[in-house]
Amino acid sequence: MVERLLRAIPFLISAFIASSIFWAPWHSWTATLLAGSLTVFFVYWVIRSYSVTIAAWIAIRRLNQWVKVDWAARYRAEERDTPWDWPRHMVIIPNYKEPEQGLERTLAALAAQKHPEQLVIVLAMEDREADVHEKARRLTSKFAGAFGDLFATFHPAGIPGEAPGKGSNEAWAARQAYLRLIETAGDDLDRYSVTSCDADAIFHPNHFAATNYQFLTAEDRYRTFWQPAIFNTNNIWEVPAPLRIPEGLSGVNRASNLILPFSVKFPTSCYTLSWRMLHEVDYWDEEVIPEDWHIYMKCTFSLGNRVRVKPIWIPLGNDCVLSETSAKTFRAHYTQAKRHAWGASDIPYAWRAVANGGPASFFRRLTLASALTKVHTFWVAQWYLVTLGVLLPAKMTGSFGASMPEWWSHKAFNIPGIGLHPENIVNPEAWLTIGQAGVIEPTIWLNFCGLLLTLCLPPLVGIVAFEAKIRPARPAGISRIETFKQLGMWPLMAPITFFWASLPALDAQLHLARGRDLIYRVAEKGSRAFRPADEPSTLDRVAPEGHHPHSHLMTDIAEEILAMPSILTLSPVHEPAWNVVADDDRYVLKDTLLGGMTVSETVLHGGQSTRGHAHPWPEIYVCNTGRGTLFLDHDGGRPMTPGTRVIVPSNVHHRVATEDGVTFTSIFEGPRR
Repeated sequence: MVERLLRAIPFLISAFIASSIFWAPWHSWTATLLAGSLTVFFVYWVIRSYSVTIAAWIAIRRLNQWVKVDWAARYRAEERDTPWDWPRHMVIIPNYKEPEQGLERTLAALAAQKHPEQLVIVLAMEDREADVHEKARRLTSKFAGAFGDLFATFHPAGIPGEAPGKGSNEAWAARQAYLRLIETAGDDLDRYSVTSCDADAIFHPNHFAATNYQFLTAEDRYRTFWQPAIFNTNNIWEVPAPLRIPEGLSGVNRASNLILPFSVKFPTSCYTLSWRMLHEVDYWDEEVIPEDWHIYMKCTFSLGNRVRVKPIWIPLGNDCVLSETSAKTFRAHYTQAKRHAWGASDIPYAWRAVANGGPASFFRRLTLASALTKVHTFWVAQWYLVTLGVLLPAKMTGSFGASMPEWWSHKAFNIPGIGLHPENIVNPEAWLTIGQAGVIEPTIWLNFCGLLLTLCLPPLVGIVAFEAKIRPARPAGISRIETFKQLGMWPLMAPITFFWASLPALDAQLHLARGRDLIYRVAEKGSRAFRPADEPSTLDRVAPEGHHPHSHLMTDIAEEILAMPSILTLSPVHEPAWNVVADDDRYVLKDTLLGGMTVSETVLHGGQSTRGHAHPWPEIYVCNTGRGTLFLDHDGGRPMTPGTRVIVPSNVHHRVATEDGVTFTSIFEGPRR
């Protein structure tokens, strides 16, 4: 009974606040209380609006700075004791019925990192998915040798006490990884970070270099969460225009929250923490669906005040929800928003921790519980306060005799605009009258709260500009009309955010209050441009029959996420496999074995090897245009265009036929530093 009451708290608070503007104006003492509360809220809203806008633009500046840093060079210049390549970064990718092409895209972005040999990738599969073992085999085969390690785990279905979802799958995967890497292989747990990775995440190529630096230099690495700036921009041009509003605003809120000094920061979606800390708290709780905020509170409540969130100012792209049709996309977005709002289920957990005590101080526990409650109740209620909190009580008082106090309802301010008096529409004489006696007048009269709300318009313009700044350029296949559609959606922000933000949150809280559990439904994402699984890529079709060239790993990663030069060489058929790494103006060819172990090294410069042997074959370069086109360049050493990236395992031999019939083997690549 007590637990049922605790689960109802989020809905009861949200419903009380949201409904207060409807019933409180009719009684003098509740009207006075409402007037004071609304005034305080709108003062807060003005401060918040300007703070969020300023913070968002500071975030852009930091993002632009961080992506340009050579983190390895900075670290070595500091002459620290711990080697740069000591850390290992385990990336867990929980997935269930995700498109294979989408997982390939995420793996390609990870393989495009500056130091992929430091990454350990765990494909956390759900065993209940049909043909999942074959799917995992294909993915691990395609990317074999691209990382320090890559393997799949298979989370069994039907374990008692578990809720199917990201958290339970990650917990299983992390424990399996512990058996493999720590207990069996004897590796050092302390050198590992763990990144919880969404299956649609596209990492900037500098992401894990920055993470590596932060992990090495952190004052308290075993009590820190690292949070990148996440933007739902991967496929934002493909979703219906109304949904771009909440998707864009989510990135604004996340980026600004990492800046604001007095905000309570929680890890969200994709985040990193030390394996040591994760192991100390016994991993994610398998019965919890909203795992990100929960694991942070679990670490804090278990380990004390030192647990903190630190920003990683590197952009990370996620997908927007996208289904086959617009109608299905709207429905899928509602479902996903409802699942995100299920984080309200953590409110009882947080307040129990406040009451029960623990290593964290009372103030710290109270701060987290209060912040969690505020976020989820305002998720529902702030729409009613901002949209109707001035208009409705004022109209009730002016036209229907409600009891809002004079100091609050008095309209002492006016601005040019179209003032509406819908209450006069019942009088036919008012239809042709312009002014306060008519339906419309050329002046908007405002009370103090109305003036405060009007002052929030400039920050809104700043947020619109910020959202346009971070959004990738309109793809070639998207009509220019979509740009105008997007601009036309901002005036409709109120109904859009009601149906796809406030309402699904209210639905989730009502579901929770009624004692129902949420069924975890995987959101449909990705791009409609993804080929069906059985359709070969353009490059697959140019390969000789019987050979698999792996060229479908050439993944078109958005230019604003991936904009760094890379070099790719094809050498004629020969016994070793050559892995090309750019080093200033030289090309280091590393003779590799299975797993990427270097056994010999030759340095080429200007077509001659340091051993004095002329290079017996022409260098041939491959450029992926993003449309599946293969270009061969015989210039013998020209670097690729910035933004080009091709990921091929360093231990796979295969053949590609050129236009002149010559067959080459062993495609490899390396970033130009």
